[in-house]
Amino acid sequence: MHQKIKMFTGLFMLATCSLVAACSTQQATVINALQHEDVIKSQGYSLEQLYSLKGQDKTWQQLLQSDDLKPLGTFTTHGSLGATVNINNQLIETGLYANNPIDAVKRGMRLHTLGHSALNSGDFAKWSRWYQEDGNTQIFRLFQGEVNTSNKRKNAARVETFIPSQNSQPEPGVVREFGARFTVLKSGGCVAPHYCSIFQAKGNNVDHWSVMLRVDSKGSLWFYPREDSSKRKMISSNAIGRPFDMKVLDDGLDYEMFIDEQSVGKGQWPRTKQIGFRWGIYVGRSEVPADVVILVTGASIK
Repeated sequence: MHQKIKMFTGLFMLATCSLVAACSTQQATVINALQHEDVIKSQGYSLEQLYSLKGQDKTWQQLLQSDDLKPLGTFTTHGSLGATVNINNQLIETGLYANNPIDAVKRGMRLHTLGHSALNSGDFAKWSRWYQEDGNTQIFRLFQGEVNTSNKRKNAARVETFIPSQNSQPEPGVVREFGARFTVLKSGGCVAPHYCSIFQAKGNNVDHWSVMLRVDSKGSLWFYPREDSSKRKMISSNAIGRPFDMKVLDDGLDYEMFIDEQSVGKGQWPRTKQIGFRWGIYVGRSEVPADVVILVTGASIK
């Protein structure tokens, strides 16, 4: 009897050890895979730690009943006010670009949003529902159900900034650089097929982009090159609440993207027209089933 118990105990211990070893191996494989795909260095913060709201935002239906975007299908400078967003500057404004001021007026920055494609910086305050500034950080928001209202293009909700005067023709040996710190707070509205582009290397021609940084509805971050769909890849499985630095180098043919100083992809797309950059939220063909909130700190162009 004792011998049987000892044999059973030995077999149980052997099986347990084998199971633990298998689990440990499987766990290590998963951890290595996650480490391989996720290049963001920052820890995750809760949304409550990163920002708060004062006041309320109208629903899309309430907004359409107002005069803020009328007449629909045309450019309007009326704008629409929203709740005040207060960010935690100490947690968000860190990294390489933390101390770069926005300087929208001085830099000739423009705003492309639902009701207008190129608002002057003097009008930005009128559009606080979608765009605000706090310290060195730009706050971009889209809301459930929103669509483009400036023309007849379907869906195409967006709120992006760009600087036309800093666009330039490609020149041999001249490399353009964009850099900023991004913080994804909400991405539930970033659904297929387009997800949300939060950065575009894009000139004046609507089809002239070379590479994008995209986020999906689960908060995954994607390197999105134009020339080869097989090179599109996830570079973080979860970017929500995790600030990261992004840099793109582009000479009009070759480009490369870096996240937290690590290269995440490169490619080639020949441009004959101006090279420029846009950042914020662009949804494209997709609908917006939930709110999206993106922060961009210290955006710089060289």
